[in-house]
Amino acid sequence: MGSFKNERYSDVSPAEKFLVLVPHRDTRVELQKYSEMLLKSGLKNVYKFPQAAPLAALSKPLTSNELKNIARSLREAALIRGISGEMFHTKELSTVTFPDKPLFGPRLDLGTRELSINFKTEKIISLFSPAIIGLFLNCSGVSAEPHKLSFRAAAVANMYWKPVKSGYKWKIGKLHWLPKTITY
Repeated sequence: MGSFKNERYSDVSPAEKFLVLVPHRDTRVELQKYSEMLLKSGLKNVYKFPQAAPLAALSKPLTSNELKNIARSLREAALIRGISGEMFHTKELSTVTFPDKPLFGPRLDLGTRELSINFKTEKIISLFSPAIIGLFLNCSGVSAEPHKLSFRAAAVANMYWKPVKSGYKWKIGKLHWLPKTITY
């Protein structure tokens, strides 16, 4: 389990490709502490997941310009929803199938409708619903208090994912940060 180190993207084939939302490091540190607390409470047979929210399955990686447009669209979606400070908030704990196993983590207040309207590219195969920040893969039926977070700083990126004998490998590509403000 871990990232593809010293491997080019072409070397990880047949890796699956995903669009992910990556919260700022400060938020990921909080999520790491929360996931460690859950592990200490007795979670077994789970795989740690990078603290990122899979948003869509991709047929091929998105270009830098496509990622910048999606980052802008996500910030605009936060503005349209009228969320104070254009922040994202986590809600209850939830699961989503990723790619064929239950992925567990806090649910984001980001609707599939907003994603489908704002992501205009033929490379998107399907959207994940609900959007959650993944903590553990192969995890279901967990009963725990949700760890509610609010964050403004986040980035989008391509993520490459591949099963290996001992679990999974992943690589998150270059981060494209959501703009602080939108000017028209």
